[in-house]
Amino acid sequence: MTQSTPRKIAFLFPGQGAQSVGMGKSFYDVSEKARCVYDTFDELVAPNLSTVCFEGPEDELKRTLYTQPAILATSLAALQVFCEKNLEKGRGVIKPDAAAGHSLGEYGALYASGAIDLPMAARLIQKRAELMENASKGAMSAVLGLDEAVVEEVVQAYDEQGRSRVTIANYNTDGQQVISGEPEAVADAGEKLKAKGAKRVIPLVVGGAFHSSLMDDAAQAFRSFLTGFDFQDAQLPVITNVDAQATTAGLTLREKLGQQINHSVYWRQTMRALFNERGINTVIEFGPGKVLTGMIRKAYRDVAAFNVYDMDSLNTTLEQLNGTGAAVV
Repeated sequence: MTQSTPRKIAFLFPGQGAQSVGMGKSFYDVSEKARCVYDTFDELVAPNLSTVCFEGPEDELKRTLYTQPAILATSLAALQVFCEKNLEKGRGVIKPDAAAGHSLGEYGALYASGAIDLPMAARLIQKRAELMENASKGAMSAVLGLDEAVVEEVVQAYDEQGRSRVTIANYNTDGQQVISGEPEAVADAGEKLKAKGAKRVIPLVVGGAFHSSLMDDAAQAFRSFLTGFDFQDAQLPVITNVDAQATTAGLTLREKLGQQINHSVYWRQTMRALFNERGINTVIEFGPGKVLTGMIRKAYRDVAAFNVYDMDSLNTTLEQLNGTGAAVV
């Protein structure tokens, strides 16, 4: 992207696996708005959530019950401090043209779009984490270096009476998928995929078989829970996980969120929707880790990718954005 090219910006939010002990502490230490985020999550999710986030222990943070709300709280705190510090420098609001999040990260995108507020985000992610932690246990493995059509063909062989024992949980990039389901079936499918030419099949340390049929009961319970919440129409398009389609209608966003737990995450398709269809040329990932921007830098080298995961990265991102013609209003 040249200096004269107008920026079209997407705000992105990471999913489970990005967590690390200490995340968000630098935001909490400098910002009342960040403290408000963590205080809200402590009140509505778990009274020790911020302590687990900042101090661990790591084994506790890895529990789905804590991981999901801790990542979301950190992502929202990062977003709040980013906007706050930009305004403190006398600059206009950096206005995104779209938002998206990977799995639980979609809740961050919904918040950034105005579809849900902070207390609703906390309540929704608390229930989601609780249901997913208590769901039937399973396994997940990352499959590297194989075309997704081959992976789809292999996992389809495990369909029994209309139920998938193994499914593709995440379409992350070309040549990177995650399979999920019953432990024996996932292991067996992994061996078949290696025989088909996969470079690596890596078992993941996870609390369940996310985005698979083993989450059906959790998904049904969550859909019932969602009926008690009113979603606002989004102020900017959210590219949703279940279909990689730009969505703004509040009722539709709520419906799609109810499908997400036991359906595939179409992240590769989401990137294509952002960059190829909507012309996004700049992304800012809010929250721990660099997973999403890492995938983008490999697949879309012309896209400017920034991270906000602590105060140092926040300041660097603001300097680079505002020094090269960021879209501000």
